[in-house]
Amino acid sequence: MKGTRLRKISPYLYVLPALGLAVLFCYAPFFSTILDSLSHVRTSGERIRFVGLENFQKLFASDSFHDSLRNTIVFTLWFVPCNLLATFLSALLVHGKGKVLRASRSALMATIAIAMGSIVLILKTLFDENTGLYNRILFASVRWFSSPRAAMGMLVYTGIYLDFGFDFLLFSASLDNIPKELYEVASLEGANPWQRLRYLEFPLSEPTFVFVVLNNLKDAFLICSPVMLLTEGGPFRATQTIVYQMYLEGFKGGNIAMGSALATVAFSMSLALFLAGMALQRRRVFYQ
Repeated sequence: MKGTRLRKISPYLYVLPALGLAVLFCYAPFFSTILDSLSHVRTSGERIRFVGLENFQKLFASDSFHDSLRNTIVFTLWFVPCNLLATFLSALLVHGKGKVLRASRSALMATIAIAMGSIVLILKTLFDENTGLYNRILFASVRWFSSPRAAMGMLVYTGIYLDFGFDFLLFSASLDNIPKELYEVASLEGANPWQRLRYLEFPLSEPTFVFVVLNNLKDAFLICSPVMLLTEGGPFRATQTIVYQMYLEGFKGGNIAMGSALATVAFSMSLALFLAGMALQRRRVFYQ
């Protein structure tokens, strides 16, 4: 009898450590942040009183939040399609080719093996307005850190560079998993490269596209560290994003209630986009 009971509860015992860590480091801080966003909070973290939606009303009336929201949306609208185009085309370029081009995959995936902070600091040096390599290559004097448009372009480029290796790996694996028989049939039917892409490679890669898009949307709406290390939100808040403003309000400014309200807004927007993407996935994407 004891042996039967032990077999029934043993799977749950294995899950308990992971569940305990999830509760301690994920779920408890999550609900604590929501409570903080609905309260007045001391810099020590002590909640003074419940204020309802007052913090959100102040936040939505703030010009700084409007700038952060606009910058986050602009970054997302540039980053997601550019990253998709760059990674998918790169995967197509090396797909099914000889050993030389296949060997280039290692170089294209190199960013996965380098720490994000190191990459951003290297890019910051390359974008230097006076001695940076990019200005020399372009034979220009672009004010990367002084011009709002240039700074946003620099941030989009950095985001693509950081996500490139992982997304390229996903698209390469997706293309490699397409059965060779289908390529043979397409060849016998006289399909040209464009027709093969439109009717074979792209449709069979749609599940990967959906995952990459959702992952890119998450990265775009939650971007903070590259902003912190590269532009610090400047110039004139031109690259200040929602999560970076959360860092400024909650950690640097000590306004925990407002920082928690920003975190709640960022989470809500990310969740809404994720649910919309999942709804589109169920309608349009077919898994073999």
